This record gives sequence, structure tokens and C-alpha cells, in this order.
Amino acid sequence: MRAVLLAAVLATGCATVPPPAAPPPAPAAPVEHTASRLLASLARLLALDAGGLASEIARRRAEVAAAPGDLERVEAAMAAAMAPAPDDDLVLALVAPVLAAFPPAEPELRAMAGFLQGMASERRKLREGLAAAQAGSREDRREAQAQRSRAEAQQERADRLQAKLEALTNLEKSLADRPHADDTDRRTR
Repeated sequence: MRAVLLAAVLATGCATVPPPAAPPPAPAAPVEHTASRLLASLARLLALDAGGLASEIARRRAEVAAAPGDLERVEAAMAAAMAPAPDDDLVLALVAPVLAAFPPAEPELRAMAGFLQGMASERRKLREGLAAAQAGSREDRREAQAQRSRAEAQQERADRLQAKLEALTNLEKSLADRPHADDTDRRTR
């Protein structure tokens, strides 16, 4: 029995000892999600005044020109859409490649690009509708002015006709009061 025990101890001693376990990897810096980066970018844009926003738009456009990634395009489109007088053509041009990308961009980027595209399209439709309404309003004002002019002209004509009618009535009365040569009843004897 001793021999068996000794053989067991020797067998375990000859076995290879596994190397010590590697230390767990250090926690990596938290990866910033696209959605949180977009929200942070939006918060920065909302805090800017008109001058700061204009410089931010220029900076974002330069970033897109240098490194035209989907995230940079969407951030530049967000900045352009926040301008006091947004350039909808620029916004649409910036988000079009993100929406048409193959393979598709990240869902958060596609969602924001779709939102910006819809917002720019609606704003364009509203501007076109406003321009059409203003043109219609100008036309209505012109038509109203023309109607007033026609009404004034008709009133003047009616006044002239009324004056002529009164003159004719007065003439008729004066003729009726005059003695006529063939009227024997009115002749004085």
C-alpha cells in the first residue's frame, strides 16, 4: 500500500503544473456609443450662440472634407440643421451618403440621418408653401385693387349718368313750364 501511495505521489509530482493564470485584462476605457456621442454633440450645439454655431458648422464641414466618415457627416448635418437659417440642401447632401451606404451605417446614424433628412424635406416643403401663399396673397391684393378701381370707375360713371339724368329732368321741367305756341290754353288773351 505504501508503494501505491508513493507511486501516486511521484505521479502527481511529475505532472506538469499549469502556468499561473494570466491576470484579467485591465478594464478598457468605456467605448462611447454612437447614440451618446450624437446626444453630446447635440447638447453642445444647443449651447452655442449664432456666431459659435456658424464657426462650428465651418469646423464640421472641414472635418467632413478631411475625413468623410458617417459619424462626421451626421454631426455636420446636425450643426447645419441647427443654424438660424439652415441650408437644407447642405443637410440633405450630408446625410444622403449615410442613408445610401452599403453596408448600412450604424442604426443610430441611419436613424439620425433619416430624421435630419425628413426635417430638411419638411422645412423645404413649408418654405415652398409659404412662397406660394405669399405669391397668392400678392395676386389677391392686386385683384382686390383692380376690383376697387373698377368699382370706383363704375361709381364715377354712375355719378355722371345721375348728373345727366338730373339735367335732363330739369330741362324737361323747364320746357313743361314754358308756354308753347301751339298751346291755346296757355295763351293769354
